[in-house]
Amino acid sequence: MIFLVGGAPRAGKTILAQQVAVSLKAGWISTDLLVEIVRVKSEAQINLQWNAAPEAITAHAEWFFPCLERFIWGVISHAENYVIEGVSFLPAQVKLLSTQYQIHTVFLGCSRMTLENLDRFPGRSLGYSGLPEELRRQIANDVPLWSEFIRQECESFGYPYIDTVSDFPQQLTQAEALLTASL
Repeated sequence: MIFLVGGAPRAGKTILAQQVAVSLKAGWISTDLLVEIVRVKSEAQINLQWNAAPEAITAHAEWFFPCLERFIWGVISHAENYVIEGVSFLPAQVKLLSTQYQIHTVFLGCSRMTLENLDRFPGRSLGYSGLPEELRRQIANDVPLWSEFIRQECESFGYPYIDTVSDFPQQLTQAEALLTASL
C-alpha cells in the first residue's frame, strides 16, 4: 500500500509521514528529496523558485508526475507499505496513480500563517529560518493561498483535506486516522 501525504508547505506533511511510517514500520520519503535528486542529474534546468500561483503548482506537479510514478512502481515491489509526502503532487496525480496502485491519501493545508509562526515553528525544514525576511514573509502570505488551492482540488477529486491551522496535534491525529482507516 502506498500512503501519499500531500498539500501546502508548512502544513505538517513530514511530521505526519514520519508518524505513519513509524506506526506501520514502513519506509518514507519526501518528494523534496526526489526533486533534488532529479535536479542534480537533469541536464535541463528545473525552476525551483518559490511560486505559489496555482498554475505554477500544477505545472510542477505535472512535471514531477513521471518521477513519482516510477518511484512508486519501484518501491511497491520492495515494500509492503511506503509513505511518500510532499508538495510535488496534487489530487489529479493521485487519481491517475490510483488506477494502477493501491493508494491511501490525505492532503494538509494551513489556512492562516504568520511570519511569527513560520519563524517559531520551523518544523523539520530548518532552512526556512535562514531565508531572507522578504521571502519568509512571502511564504507566510502564500501558504494560505496554496492551502486554499489544495482544498479546492481535494473537493473536486474527492480526497480528504485537513486544515492544520488550529489544534495541530489533533488535526494530525485525524489525518493519520483518515490515511490508515481501512487497515
